[in-house]
Amino acid sequence: MIPRIAPITMVLSGLATVLITFYGAVNYISPFYDHTYIFAWYGLIVFLDGLLWWRWDESLIFKKPREFITLLFWSAVFWFFFEIWNLHLKNWYFVGAPHEGLWSHIEAYIDFATVLPGMFLVYRLLSRLKIPGNILTKGLPGKKMIKVSVFIGVVMLLLPMAYPDYFYPFVWGAFIFLLEPLCATYKAPSLLKDLENGKWSRIVRLLLAGLLSGGYWELCNFWSMEKWIYTVPFFSQGKLFEMPYLGFLGFPLFCVECFVMINAVYLLRGGKHWDEGLAKPIKTTLRLRTLYLVMIPIGLFIAEWSYQQMQYHTVDSHAESLEQILKDISPWEAATLSRKGWRYGEQVLENWQEVKASISTPFRSPFRQRLELAGLLHMGSANARLLESIGIHSRKELTRHEPDELFLSLNRANEELRLRRSPLMKRRIIAWIAGAKRRSALY
Repeated sequence: MIPRIAPITMVLSGLATVLITFYGAVNYISPFYDHTYIFAWYGLIVFLDGLLWWRWDESLIFKKPREFITLLFWSAVFWFFFEIWNLHLKNWYFVGAPHEGLWSHIEAYIDFATVLPGMFLVYRLLSRLKIPGNILTKGLPGKKMIKVSVFIGVVMLLLPMAYPDYFYPFVWGAFIFLLEPLCATYKAPSLLKDLENGKWSRIVRLLLAGLLSGGYWELCNFWSMEKWIYTVPFFSQGKLFEMPYLGFLGFPLFCVECFVMINAVYLLRGGKHWDEGLAKPIKTTLRLRTLYLVMIPIGLFIAEWSYQQMQYHTVDSHAESLEQILKDISPWEAATLSRKGWRYGEQVLENWQEVKASISTPFRSPFRQRLELAGLLHMGSANARLLESIGIHSRKELTRHEPDELFLSLNRANEELRLRRSPLMKRRIIAWIAGAKRRSALY
């Protein structure tokens, strides 16, 4: 009876966590609004793992806990690695992040640890449901594909380095072509081998799992205070949630890339694998096992260095209380609002008719304008004050400016006021202007 109850409990508790999280995020309830990502993704992971356990007696968390922990670790390392790439590409930045300190540090690892387990559990569910069914074609020549694959991978890796504005999407596929030959040669799970045998089902399932996971990521991101904003070139207009429409095509490739990268890691572990159907012993030398052990501290070093760089270059604003946002206008009035239970700027704006009765008339307009600016893409009070210093006090006024002119004006203002510690980027100003014109989740 206990084995039957346990997976059902996981399914119900995971689903409940997801539903409560989105309800809390939409209604500005702490901690769900502040930390939507953690609750939404770990809730989904528990739900999916429980469902697989209940229906097919397959559980990553309870039946393969060592592999689950391994996935959590390399998931965080992999994503910190991609954050290093973003220092060069500058395709996204973070807002509403926790203030620097121990919790902020820990939360980054906890967040990033969900990437691989989340995507791969979606993939396993699709596999169990046989979506899609068997897709068979004529096999492709394996040896030729290996040689061509390495060349394509090198080109895809070099082009974003040289021309990041034009070839940044290649980052989400380069390591597929670079690492697949390694997996195929040493008999690790290999997509190239699948293609050689004319089998396309696994690749299509991975692509679909990436697309579904990407949609869920962006849904979580849209409702959360702590979120990321995209600044990819040429696509500032037209988004679903925060992602440019074409950007969703990157998620399928990202899932395949992560699958290949983790297969290369498992190759060094003697063929151990999170997917029971792919786990098979592989002879490894002492040199390879030693290499794996060395990769663990190297991975941690990469993660730590990446985190420190992110704090300066990628994190643009931190979570702020209502009193912090309004302290230079009227701290006493702001404290009054806080004592009455108003915690967030967006919450105040949505209930403005009720809130304004608690604010003295002279402060109502400055309060509302500051909250509207600070809440625009969660840019925070420092950026809002910077805009105010050059005469921009509302979103409507912001939409009238050109990015080039505004970039120069804001940089000059910041040289005098020192409101930002990191350099202001024109791409982020473009995102502010586009966000000020936005009216819905789909535009």
